[in-house]
Amino acid sequence: MPQTQLLELAKSGNIEAFEARCLELITSGALHLADLVKPFQQLQKSKQTERAGALAQVVLENVDAAADPRAALHIARAAWVASPKDEKTRQLVVDLLTRCYADRPGFALVLEGSGITTGRAPRSALKYIDYCFDLKPGDVLHSRMDDRVVEVHEVDPGGGIVVIRRDARLTTLPVAELAREYDQIDPDDFRVLQQLRPERLNHLLNADPAALVIGLIRAHGRPLDADTLRAELVPKVIKAAQWSKWWTSTRSVLKRNPHVAMEGRSPVVLTYSEEAQTIEDDTWAQFEAQSDPDKWQATIESYFREKQKHNETADAALLQRVHDHLFKYAQSIRTKRAAEAVCCGLVIDRLAGMGLPATPESRGLAAQMLREAREPTALIRNFEDDAFWEGALLLLPTARPDDYVDHFIALIASAPAARLDTLVGAALKAGRADAVQAVVDASMADLVRSPEVIYWLWKGPKSRDGLKLPSSPELLIVILEKLSALLKHAGPPTEAVKQFRARIKAALSLKDFAQVRSCFEKIGGSAAITVRRQLERLEGLGDNAPYRMLDILREIHPELWIVKQERIERWSEENTLWCTADGLKKRTAERDAIVNVEMRDNARRIGEAASLGDLSENSEYKFALEERDLLRARLARVNEELSVAQTFQADDVPEDHVGIGSRVLLRNTASAETREMTMFGPFEADVERGIFSYKAPFCQKLMGLKVGERAAIPFDGRDQEFEIVQIENGMRSA
Repeated sequence: MPQTQLLELAKSGNIEAFEARCLELITSGALHLADLVKPFQQLQKSKQTERAGALAQVVLENVDAAADPRAALHIARAAWVASPKDEKTRQLVVDLLTRCYADRPGFALVLEGSGITTGRAPRSALKYIDYCFDLKPGDVLHSRMDDRVVEVHEVDPGGGIVVIRRDARLTTLPVAELAREYDQIDPDDFRVLQQLRPERLNHLLNADPAALVIGLIRAHGRPLDADTLRAELVPKVIKAAQWSKWWTSTRSVLKRNPHVAMEGRSPVVLTYSEEAQTIEDDTWAQFEAQSDPDKWQATIESYFREKQKHNETADAALLQRVHDHLFKYAQSIRTKRAAEAVCCGLVIDRLAGMGLPATPESRGLAAQMLREAREPTALIRNFEDDAFWEGALLLLPTARPDDYVDHFIALIASAPAARLDTLVGAALKAGRADAVQAVVDASMADLVRSPEVIYWLWKGPKSRDGLKLPSSPELLIVILEKLSALLKHAGPPTEAVKQFRARIKAALSLKDFAQVRSCFEKIGGSAAITVRRQLERLEGLGDNAPYRMLDILREIHPELWIVKQERIERWSEENTLWCTADGLKKRTAERDAIVNVEMRDNARRIGEAASLGDLSENSEYKFALEERDLLRARLARVNEELSVAQTFQADDVPEDHVGIGSRVLLRNTASAETREMTMFGPFEADVERGIFSYKAPFCQKLMGLKVGERAAIPFDGRDQEFEIVQIENGMRSA
């Protein structure tokens, strides 16, 4: 239908195509003025006034205006707005107005008041006339000056006045003033609902939320996102706690509204169109915006599914346009981009099976190009979508019955994994196992360049007759070795390496790593150790895949994770400092004294010394700075000790051997002299009282010894041998 086509062209903003189509219709005598009303209104909205006006002149010169004066008036108005000084067009507008409105009361007075015959600007004159003849009681107007909304109470066209109502108060205004300051808006515009009809606002909130949202979009005059919508409604109209439930329900309603388009996510953007958008409109707009055969196919397949879902018949006109576009495009690129042209032919073949109208010529295009191609394999290798591989492989045996097997074999190394069973099956059936084996061997020698073949081998070929293929465990070992080898290569990974890793990750992950599990069950302990090391260093497969495979390996070979535990005595723990509760309290108090007393005093002394001036010769200032550094170092040491401090109790002290908290009686084996030592933590050390830190080197030599055992301990500047005579719990005997 011409009107639909012209409106779509007007919406697209392609004024050249719009003009060309109009001229075609004028030449063929098929142009009706009524078909141009909405397209011209669309062009004027999109700021195409001048081009629309020039075209309107051409239309009016070639189409009989008398046949449809009201439609002609719309076109003439556009022409006059574009050419305000054109006297001929102005007079045509006056004549058409007379034809359409002469029977209206006060017509002559309205025409005179509008200034259309005395030189007033077209827009002002026409708006005056529209307000006189089109406004009616109950219509609403919006002030451009102060955002007020008023309701029309009464219109007197002959008198040139309009009575408006605001807050139950009536005001009479001249039509000229009203036209200058007010614009007519929809009764369900959100500004109307807010200011004049709050009761309808509350009604629409639940009864017709789509109308409420559309009113908000109109009020804003542009697409509206969900965040802005929420800001407008919460909490003035909807309570914050109710928003989520209301928006979820409203969004479902809006999806089915032909006037609202929803695009994007977080937030969703809502766009309103006065013209209802059918699924055919949306589908064609999406189809026309695309440029790839695979996307064209996906779009029309989605359209067929949607129509089938609602038990509706697909639109014949849309399907014909799709067919014509595909076939015309394929013919235009046939010699320049043959692979893409074949894909277009394959799309036609596939969609024809779903209901797309096709001619013998268009449906045979792909097969013909494959038959005539010097190197069909070169065409097919350029296909990026697996669906096109599938279609081409179905056509090739009939298109080239004499040599299709040779081409199948040539395609094995580069085909998607999903097509390899078809290719290999045909080759094996033709007795060409040796050729297939050669491809497999070459792929195993260069895994990175053969990810699809490796994926196919891992998943499991349908036919193995006459082929020597690696077992799954053998293939897994080879894959892991290659992945490990790739880690040693310097520099960023190449595109081929990235694709290889991605494909291998997909292969290993099949059925929750079922094949990997089977392999782990078959490999022995030594191989499992190697696999564990490889998996722990694995990169390029993401985080989850290596961890999941390690979990499976641990489940099947738990012995790999058994580690012999060696007891570490407390006195040997490097990252722990054992002490008593009193010792910890004492050390904490020391830390607090450094921070709260000594460092504050030092800061005060630094300030006092600095105030004396001439810092280069100020010994007090230098001393204060040195003291500050010492305090900082001391504080750092104490904080470090406290961070690793752990307290022990009397029950923690061993009584059968020397440990932390032991009181020991030692006898010098040479002089029989005895000494008593208590070994606590460094916080409690007091040499004069015979209390030593267990961290001291000579105390470490005693740790673990029992009564009767001896050790050489440095005393009085020389090593002397001492025997353990008695061991007591120093916590209890203190």
